[in-house]
Amino acid sequence: MEIFMKKIRFTGAAMCVLLAVTFLCTAGQQVLAAGDKVVDMAGLLSEKQEERLEKRLSEVAEKYSCDVAVVTTDSTGGLSPMRYADDYYENNGYGVGPNRDGLLLLISMEERDWWITTWGSAIDTFTDYGIEVIGDEIVGELGNADYYEAFMEFADLTENFMKQAQQGEPYDVYHEYKAPFPFAGKLAIACGIGFLAALFTLLGFRAQLRSVSYEKGARQYVKQGSFHLTRSKDLYLYRTVTRTKIERPEPSGHGGGGGSHTHTTSGGSTAGGGGGKF
Repeated sequence: MEIFMKKIRFTGAAMCVLLAVTFLCTAGQQVLAAGDKVVDMAGLLSEKQEERLEKRLSEVAEKYSCDVAVVTTDSTGGLSPMRYADDYYENNGYGVGPNRDGLLLLISMEERDWWITTWGSAIDTFTDYGIEVIGDEIVGELGNADYYEAFMEFADLTENFMKQAQQGEPYDVYHEYKAPFPFAGKLAIACGIGFLAALFTLLGFRAQLRSVSYEKGARQYVKQGSFHLTRSKDLYLYRTVTRTKIERPEPSGHGGGGGSHTHTTSGGSTAGGGGGKF
C-alpha cells in the first residue's frame, strides 16, 4: 500500500512538472507571436528576406531597448493608416517597458500609404522631422517595389536615430540628420581630385615650354616718340549689372519648431507618428 501511494505521489509530481513546462512553452509562443518584428500580410517579402529583416530588427530592438517592427497589409479595412498602425501596435503586445517604447512602420498597399507610429521614448527619439527624413529615404525604394531594401534601410535609420538619441540630442529641425556619404560618391570625388591634379601638372609643364609670352598691346613694336594722340573718346559697348538675392526664411512644415506632435489612440494611450504616400 505504501509503495502504491508513492507511485501516485510521483505520478502527480510528474504531471505538475509536465503541465508547467507545457504552460511555459505555450506562453513563450504567445510572447513570440506578439513580438514578431515582421508581419508581411501583403506578401511583399520572400521567406529568406523576412528572416533576415526579422533578425536585423531584433538586433536593433535588443541593443537599444526599443521595439522596432514592420507590418504590411493589403487593406486597412476602412481605417486611416494612423489608426490602423496604432491599433496594431497596441493590440499585439509591442513595446518595451511600462511605457511600451517602440515604433512600427506600416505599409498599406490599398492606397500605397506608409505610416510610422511611435510610442514611449520613441516619440522623442523620432520627432516629426525625423519621421519625415526616414520617409524621404525609403519612399523611393517603396515606389520602385524594392520593399526589402526599403525595410532594411528603415532598420539602419532607426539604429542611427536611436544611437544619436542616446547622446542626448535627437535629430530634429535644429539638429539635422546628415546621411552617410556613399562609397561610390567618395570614389568619384577621389577620381575627380586626381584628374584635376594631373591636369594642373600638365598645364604647368606646358607653360614652361613657351618661349614667347602673350602681350595685350603693341607698345613694344611702336617707335618711341612716333605716336601722337590727337583725339580720344570713350565708347560703352556693354554694361554689367550685379544683383544680390535677399534670402528669406523658408516656411517650415513643422511650424518652425521641432519635437513631436502626439495624439490619443483608440485605447487611450499617447502616440506620435507621421506618414505619406509612395
